[in-house]
Amino acid sequence: MIWYLRVFGIFVFVFFFAVIGQKESRLERTWEVKLKPDQTQKILYESFQPKSYRPPTVGEEWESKTLGETVKCKTIAVTNTPTISFQIQTEGFKHYQMLKETYQLDATENGVRIMAKWEIEPVPNFTSKLLFLFFSDADLNLIASSKEKRF
Repeated sequence: MIWYLRVFGIFVFVFFFAVIGQKESRLERTWEVKLKPDQTQKILYESFQPKSYRPPTVGEEWESKTLGETVKCKTIAVTNTPTISFQIQTEGFKHYQMLKETYQLDATENGVRIMAKWEIEPVPNFTSKLLFLFFSDADLNLIASSKEKRF
């Protein structure tokens, strides 16, 4: 009986450090669309700020709804030469400290190749990190697939 308690204790100890050790989760995807680069950029930016119909500008802030929560978004980087890229930082989630989305648009022969990267960090408490361990990849996949479906 004591042998079982020792094994269970080791399992709990390892699981505890697995939960506490969660720092961030990252997802990268690449896909191609048959549009012009500026049209693609406007469609992607509109997914953050509906009815904007314009390219992003650095320092712009707004409220948006992501993953069912009202959060604050901010454009933190924009580059238009030689490739178009922009980065959006989202804060205000209940269990996530920050979501950072980076998009790079490269012109190809048939349209545009979109290279996207999503990074998410948990709030530094045990409950948030426990939820992060099980659901962060699913949340990132949900965000990524919703961006891909816009095309």
